[in-house]
Amino acid sequence: MKHVCCDCKKDFCSVCSVLQENLRRCSTCHLLQETAFQRPQLMRLKVKDLRQYLLLRNIPTDTCREKEDLVDLVLCHHGLGSEDDLDSSSLNSSRSQTSSFFTQS
Repeated sequence: MKHVCCDCKKDFCSVCSVLQENLRRCSTCHLLQETAFQRPQLMRLKVKDLRQYLLLRNIPTDTCREKEDLVDLVLCHHGLGSEDDLDSSSLNSSRSQTSSFFTQS
């Protein structure tokens, strides 16, 4: 039986996924979730797991040379899928400041 990971939305079998608090995650997403996306904990993970997490989200890792590059990429993309984490008011204010900068002579 296939299960869909609530994070990466890919299909996994029961063996390759973890059920926790009525949410099913693939082993990779579960592993990263356990770090609470804190840099020191992410740095302890294997490069293979960091790459797999990014691959599941279709984020290219070919520019990453160091483990720190992968961690930076994970932190940069973490939470971008959910609108709750995006502060639209600060985004809009920075946009309006930028546009007024270019329109003034």
